[in-house]
Amino acid sequence: MSMDTQYAEMKQFHNALATFNEHLNHSMRDLAKMHEEVSPLWQDEMRHTYDNHWNPLNHKMRRYLQKQGPTYLEFLRKKLRYMEGYLHR
Repeated sequence: MSMDTQYAEMKQFHNALATFNEHLNHSMRDLAKMHEEVSPLWQDEMRHTYDNHWNPLNHKMRRYLQKQGPTYLEFLRKKLRYMEGYLHR
C-alpha cells in the first residue's frame, strides 16, 4: 500500500470518526434530555435497575465525548500533518 493510499484512508477514517463523534454527542444529548423528562414520572423498582445501567453508560459516554474522542481525533490530525509533510516535501 502506498503512502498516498494510507494518507487517503487515514483522512477518510478521521472524517468518519469526527462524524461518528458528532452523531454520538447529539444522540447522548437527546437521550439525556429524555431521561430527565421522564425522571420525575418514573419512580419504581424498574427505575432503580435502569439507573444501575444508565449511570455507568452515561459516565463512560461523557468521558469519551469530552476527553477520549477529541484526544484521538487530535492524534489522527497530527499523524495526517506528518504524513502530509512527508508526501509533499
